Amino acid sequence: MERKKVKVIELPQLEEEILNMCIFPESFSSIFEECESEKNINVVSDAIKNLIHYKMLVPTNQVNSLTWVYDSDKMQESTFKATALGVEWMEENVNKA
Repeated sequence: MERKKVKVIELPQLEEEILNMCIFPESFSSIFEECESEKNINVVSDAIKNLIHYKMLVPTNQVNSLTWVYDSDKMQESTFKATALGVEWMEENVNKA
């Protein structure tokens, strides 16, 4: 079975930085603390929401591993990890700098 071609998505620097942090599940607080390009919590939250919209990041509730138990108003209670699409995007864009 051949892999289908992925539509090229241009990500802003912040979204790219966050996606690269989330190879393994990362809590919202650690993403915010480690973020170098942005220190506004609302902007970081919006970037995470954009990555979820692009299906490159998936939220995971720390207490319950069900991804649909996600409240965008309570992002501090969730962890986030890259999806297969997110990892594939990272692999294709690792040398583009």
